[in-house]
Amino acid sequence: MSVILALALAGTLTATAHTPQAPIGIYDLADYRLTSEVFDRFKQASRLIAEITRHDSAFTDAPLFTKDIALSGDAPAMASSLVARLENHAGLAGALQTAKLTPREYAKFAIALIAAHLAHGFLNAGVLQRVPSGAPTENVKFVEEHRAQIAMVLEDIGVRD
Repeated sequence: MSVILALALAGTLTATAHTPQAPIGIYDLADYRLTSEVFDRFKQASRLIAEITRHDSAFTDAPLFTKDIALSGDAPAMASSLVARLENHAGLAGALQTAKLTPREYAKFAIALIAAHLAHGFLNAGVLQRVPSGAPTENVKFVEEHRAQIAMVLEDIGVRD
């Protein structure tokens, strides 16, 4: 379980706008660290995305985020799938452009945030005694420091505890 959690706690934020990029890999995700600057843009994008997905029937049967997807254990596949959906929906792509995030940046931040939030919950519940070695403990600390804001943004995008 600690290996899966360590992989799930990962993410990286290295993207250039409008250029083809390699698929998101486990090493891209493993080095990611949540930052306040990107979180501010992520919150803005998420509010816009939530508004779009609430009113677009295409997301009724296929939401961007579900608990099953978040817990699938295949973070690179989830990230790549999310990037594709964000790129291929004009409204979502526009929301990201407004927030100055690429689909790749948004997907990596989302996966790292969800994973760190999950680990934070496990730590608080006593399921884990510490963050597994190799996992970004800084991301769990970031979640602790921004708990209320993170809970709101995750609820906006459909990830509920």
